[in-house]
Formats: sequence, structure tokens, C-alpha cells
Amino acid sequence: MTDSLAAVPLRFEILGPVRAFRGAERVDLGPAKQRAVLAVLLLNPGKPVPVHRIVDAVWGDDPPENGPNVVQKYVAGLRRALEPDRSPRTPGELLALTDGGYVLHSSALDAGEFRSRLARADAERQAGNPAAAAGTARDALALWHGEALGGLTGPIFEAARSRLAEEQATAWELWAEAALAQGVDSGLVSELSRLVEQFPLREGLRAHLMIALQRSGRQAEALAVFRDAREYFLDQLGAEPGERLQEAHRRVLRDEAVYAEAVDPWAGKDVTPQVTVVPMPAFPPTSPAPAPAPSPPGGPQPFLLAPVRHREVRWPEVTAAALLPLVVCTFGSWIWFAWAASQRRTRHELIAAIGYFAAFIGVVVLLAIDPTAVDSPQLSRAENTGLLCAAILSLTASAHGAILASHTGDNRQARTRRELARQFAAVDPAGARQAGIGRPDLLRAFDDGGLLDLNHAPAQEIARLRGVGPAEAQRIVHDRHERGPYRQPADLVDRGLLTASALRRIEPYLICL
Repeated sequence: MTDSLAAVPLRFEILGPVRAFRGAERVDLGPAKQRAVLAVLLLNPGKPVPVHRIVDAVWGDDPPENGPNVVQKYVAGLRRALEPDRSPRTPGELLALTDGGYVLHSSALDAGEFRSRLARADAERQAGNPAAAAGTARDALALWHGEALGGLTGPIFEAARSRLAEEQATAWELWAEAALAQGVDSGLVSELSRLVEQFPLREGLRAHLMIALQRSGRQAEALAVFRDAREYFLDQLGAEPGERLQEAHRRVLRDEAVYAEAVDPWAGKDVTPQVTVVPMPAFPPTSPAPAPAPSPPGGPQPFLLAPVRHREVRWPEVTAAALLPLVVCTFGSWIWFAWAASQRRTRHELIAAIGYFAAFIGVVVLLAIDPTAVDSPQLSRAENTGLLCAAILSLTASAHGAILASHTGDNRQARTRRELARQFAAVDPAGARQAGIGRPDLLRAFDDGGLLDLNHAPAQEIARLRGVGPAEAQRIVHDRHERGPYRQPADLVDRGLLTASALRRIEPYLICL
């Protein structure tokens, strides 16, 4: 009997009430507080959890006077339940005590399996196999059996529950997109309607519902979904629906085909797939996630309702950059570049300003070295050369300035917004996560100046950073789940994910929540 028990592996569940199984037999985990202690350890599998953190998570603002002793009592109860064959006087192997606290050694956690399956589904979707992606995503969602961490209360469990619910919503979006890509329409309407009620802030689910209705010949109902979404977002967030829902609305109004021409999502174009797997740092995966699938042969594959990223062009600035060198006849060719360098704080504009100022001095020298006599009808060769150089300089500075001005960069207002967002995150990290600071992939009613949260942003957003490609973005995402969340942007260099020079270019935009 002893050998048979030891041979049967344990399996833990947190995607619902906290449970443990030995084979098909459910393990009695004891009273509610004892299950809560286990839940804290399951949220950090393989990592030591200090006793004071366990006390804070389980009892919150009303800890017992002898908190460490109570935790020790519950750990002893868990060891009896999880390792019934262990001798009372031998140290625990599954649930061990280390210098850093208690650590649970287990690889069989449903949350880890959920993320692994969802990563496979996303890879299948990117490889252009929607049928397999939909099936794998549905298998991942089948692991849920209720509200995550059901029955447990307290800020720690609530935050973890919210993160898991967000992952579940992402999984449903991926499944719906893959199902629609197969041509499934009417059968999705009832399921998507339920999901919109369950996750009202997820634009992707509402967009998929609109398309399913349109393709079922129910255009009026599809438009009603957009009206309801707009009223809801204005009432709850004070914001209009985002670009993804707006694009779905335009397609329904024009009765267009729902499959937009897709492009490589990492090629810097204006269309990128919206759905991606975003595991949360509190739940590191228990098995390695598959590598991102390579681009399928035969060209890019279609994605459903890929959101369009419009570049905001400041036309007054473009006009000023183009006209200034012409209006002031070369002498101010460097002015816009100097102003842009002070605003954007990048070397490109500063080097251009210095170069154009030096060229302006060169034109002045040419005009001055061999001046024409007052009564001479002909200009000197130096003056002719200087005037020609002045004309070329004016036209070059005009075109160069217009091109650079059309590519929006950093500015003082954006830096101010980033600093305010950082101050808020420093005071209230949980509130900052809930507000979506550093999450450009979420619907938000504010501008944080372009911040990006390394611990929660999906790979597709990380890949938008200058000098960061899709391979680096995927490594950053996988590393934060394998080795834990980032404490500061410099961890990217310490973990060998980016070079120091690459980090310097993007560090002003990074935050770790």
C-alpha cells in the first residue's frame, strides 16, 4: 500500500476551488485556512514563500498573535494529507522548509497546463491552422471548473483571481477567432453573447460577436452590439470604444468580408493579430511553453479582425518643418531640428541640427570669402557656389524635416504623462495594474505616455519597442514566467535578454508592475 501511494502522482487545481488529487482520488486538504495556505504556495510553485507573506495572504489585516506557529500547524496538516507515507520525523520532500520559507515542489498544476495548452493554440493559430487552434484552446478552457481560487478571500487571492480571469478571457478570444476563421458563424452567437456578459470590458469578444451576427445575416443586431458597447464604455470608463471595435463596426456598416488581408505581425506594418497568450507572473508555467511558430510557408495567413494601428501625424509640425528652411532662406535650416532634439531627446535630430548649422556657416563663409564689388554686374564664383549650396541646403532641410516630423516621437508631454503614471504606480501598484498602466493592448480611458509593463504586456506589444524583434519579445515573455517577474528594466540585461545599448534606447518607456 505504501509503495502504491508513493507511485501515484499528485495533481493540484486552482482554476476553481483549490483541490488536490492522487490519481482519480480526491485528497482531503483539511479546513479552509489550511487550503488557503496551500493556495499561497501554489501561486508560487517551486519558490520559497516567507512565513510572513503566508500570514498576510491568509489572514490579511487580522493576523493571529502566533501567526508563524499557526502556519507551521497547517503545513504539518498538509504534509500528512499530501505525503501520507512520510515518516513524522523526516523532512518533507513535496512541501519543504528552506531558509527563504516554505516551498512546494510540484509540476502538476492545472494553471500551468492551461497556459501550456493555450500557448500551443496560439502557435497553431499563427501557423494558419484555425481548426487545431480552436480545439486546443477549448481543451485549455475545459480545465476550468468554476471561479479561480473559489472560496478564498483577501487582496492576494483577489489579485490572483483577476489575473487568471484575464487569461481566461484571452483564451476565449483566441478560441472565438479561430472558430470564426473556420467559417463557424451562427453557432457562436449564443456562446459569445454569454461571454460578453461575463467579460464586458473585452473588446475582442464584442467584435467577434458582431462578426458572427453579421455573417449569420443579422446585421441590425450586430450594430446594436456596438451601440450597447459604446454606451457601456462611456458609462463605465468615460471613453469611446477602441480601434478594434470601431473597425468591426465599420466592416459591418459596409457589409465587408470579415477577413482582412493579413500581414506578418512582426513586420512593422499597420495590422497585427490581437490575440496572444499572456501568462501572469504569479503563476510560472510548470512545463516549457512551445517556441513561437515560424511564419507559415506560402505567404501570410489571414487573421480575423486584425486591429489597425493608425499613426498620429501632427500636420502643423510637419508643415513648420517643411516651410521654415524655405521661408528663412537657409539661415534657419537647423532651427526645427534643434527644437525637435530638445523635445524628443534623440540623437537623430541633434546630429541633424548640428550638421545643418555647420552647413549654414559654410554657406556664409562662401558668400564672404570673395565678395563682388558693388559696381560689378557679375557675382563671383564663390558667391555663385554659396547661393547654389544655399538652395540645395534649403530644399534638403525642408524635405528632411518634413519626413522626420511625420514620424511622431517622444515629447515633453509624453514624458510628463509617463512620470505621473510612474508616481501613481509607486504609490499604488495594485491600482496601477487594475488601471492598465503599461498595457497598450487594453481598452483604457487615459494616456500613460507610452509606458509598457514588462511583467504583463503581451509579446506583440513588446515587439513594438525600438530594436526589439519578435524573437526577443517571446524570450522576454517566456523568461518572466520561467524565472519570475522583473523587478526593474535592468533585469533584461542581467538575464541576458537584451544588450545594455538596446536597453538604453527603450528604458524610458519600461515599467515593472
